[in-house]
Formats: sequence, structure tokens, C-alpha cells
Amino acid sequence: MDYGIAGLSEEIIEKVTLIRHDIHQHPETGHNEFRTAEVVEAFLDEIDVGHTRCTDTGVVASIGSGNGHNVALRADIDALPMPECSDIPYVSVNEGFAHACGHDGHTAVLLGAAWVLKQLEDKLDGTVKLIWQPDEEGGTGAKKMIEHGVLDDPSPEAIFALHCWPDLPAGTAGFRFGSLLASVNTFEIVVKGKGCHGAQPNMGIDPIVIAARIVEGLQLIRSRMINPVNPTVISVCRINGGSTVNVIPDEVTLAGTIRTLDPETRSTVHKMMKHMAVDTARASGGDAEFSIINEFPPTINDDRATAFARDVLFDTLGRDNTVEIKTQSMGGEDFSCFLEKIPGSFLLLGVGDGTALHNTSFDFNDKTISTGIRIMSEIAVQFVERGLG
Repeated sequence: MDYGIAGLSEEIIEKVTLIRHDIHQHPETGHNEFRTAEVVEAFLDEIDVGHTRCTDTGVVASIGSGNGHNVALRADIDALPMPECSDIPYVSVNEGFAHACGHDGHTAVLLGAAWVLKQLEDKLDGTVKLIWQPDEEGGTGAKKMIEHGVLDDPSPEAIFALHCWPDLPAGTAGFRFGSLLASVNTFEIVVKGKGCHGAQPNMGIDPIVIAARIVEGLQLIRSRMINPVNPTVISVCRINGGSTVNVIPDEVTLAGTIRTLDPETRSTVHKMMKHMAVDTARASGGDAEFSIINEFPPTINDDRATAFARDVLFDTLGRDNTVEIKTQSMGGEDFSCFLEKIPGSFLLLGVGDGTALHNTSFDFNDKTISTGIRIMSEIAVQFVERGLG
């Protein structure tokens, strides 16, 4: 059935684009997205769509009859704790924070889809659950919403999300069967030594030297201990220790990220990193504590849900504008937590401006918002008609 979604998407594009600019100008990080949530709720109130809070800043809405098939659509709403270097008129006014991953665009796309679906509500013999999720970047948002019952009452049969992707041309979208993005584990290593005067290093145990040896040793895990056909990244991204230039401190803290594409490799890497840190420190006269302080699994798309989404992309954009993603990315997404619970697929929306995600000058391409609205709306209406088939 032709619901006229392409035309409806164009009708709402100006409104949701202005909302995106407003959200972009006022970025908020994980679980602090109070203003962003209020902007989402105000729009839903305006179009007469009922909604509730799930966690402090998550917003959930439902559209449809309550009968038939149930599907969920998800967008993330948080920004990054990083500066924005841009001359756009809606540049961030919150110093040190920026929407450098396009979540403002995802939020606007789902708001547009909500408006389109509301226009079609009397034709929807099923239910579409719309989820605006906090703290994707911190990796806790999906988990907390699941714990608070976002997948209950009604329980979706499948879930879909769309993420902007600069590597794909504007007007296109991508899909991939199976593993798409890596698991994300944040680690911390506390290296313990014995502080002393910098002029008398023999009187103490230098945790800075030990930490340097651990950083070097961690890279041996990827290059010499893991099968090279299993993609793995171990990056030390933060080192803290010492308070002045002539005192060797008692402790140094290392922290960073681990990326793997399968659970077995992830478990193996954790064990190897712990041994490397602790044994290196003890061999040097000190000690170390290794811990995983946050983690979420790899993003593995369900085959049936991905086949369904691929066919929707074919119908919506045409085969020439639908791209099968050939290679996995070591980036991560806590949408993976939803995929552990129910079938679903994480799709990529081409924005094609060449600026990388998490870059200080990244800005979501406004010209692609209507494409995203069409995709999400078509997924919803086709799913409530036939489910996964």
C-alpha cells in the first residue's frame, strides 16, 4: 500500500530541521539531556502523541492501534564532552560539549517519523514504539532503559535504528548482515609503586616507568598473542599520575578502550590484559589492579530483521541507493544491548560530507533528514503490516 510517506516527509522537514539546530546548539551529555528530552516531549505534545519518561531523560512514545504487530524505532539524544570548532549559526553554546556524532540528526529524524506515523495512525493495524535514548556515548543508556522496562507493555517483536555515516553518499543507506560494530569495554589500570624524591629514584618504586612498560606490553597482546584474523583494538587513551616535577608519585592510572568483534576474543583479551598489567608491575617491584568499568557487546544484526530492512530500503530508495556494507567497523554502539534482547538491525544513513564522526567540525547533513524520515516511517508501516514475515 502506498501511504504517501515521501510527500509527508517533505511536509515536516522544515519543522524538525529547526528542532535539530536547536538541539545542536544546546548539546547535553549522557543522563543530563533534560532540555533535549523536554524539546522532544514538547513536539510530541504538539502533534498529540502520548509519551512517558523512561529513566530521567529517556522518552518513549507509542503510535498505533495496539493490535497486530509491534515494532520499535530508536534514536539516541546525547552529545559528546568535546569542543565544537565551527562557524555554523547554530554552533554549540555549551562550551566543551558538541553534537559531533549526529545524534541531534537522529533525534530529528525520529521526530519526523513520529509526525508521519501520526498522520497514518488510523491505517496502522499495529503499534510503533518510538524510543529517544540517553547516554549512547557512555554506553549505559540502552541498558538502563531496558532495566526500566522500555521493551515491555507492549513488547516489540523487533527494533531498528539509523545512524548517520559520512562514508556513504547522501541519499543512500547501508545494511549489513551479522556483526557490524565492535564490543566496547572501558578499562582502568591502577599502577601502584612507592613515592619518593625525583632526585632519589632508588628510594622508591616508580609507577610511571612501570606504567610505560605496561602500555608497551598491552600492544603485544594485539600483535603477538591474538589470532591476526580476529580484529582487536587496545588503546590507552588516558594517563594520570603525579602532581609536580620533582616527586615520583605513589600511583599512576591508565584508562582506555578495548574493541573486539566476538565474545570469545573479548574474554580472552580481558584475561591477557590483566596478566600483562599485574605481572609487569610485580616484576618491577610494584603492583597493579585491572578492572573493566563499563562494557557493552558487539552490534550483531539479526538476519531476518536485516533482510526485512534491506527490502524496505530497496522499496524506499531503490537498489542503486542501497549499499551492503562489506566491512565491519571497530566503532561501537550500545544499541547492541537491545539486539541481545530482541531481533533488530542497525542501519547506516549516508550523509556524505566527508567530515568524520567525533570531529570538532562535524555537523549532520540537513539534506538527509527527509531520507531518514522516509526510511524509519516505511520500516514502521511495513512491519505492522506483515512483521518479519
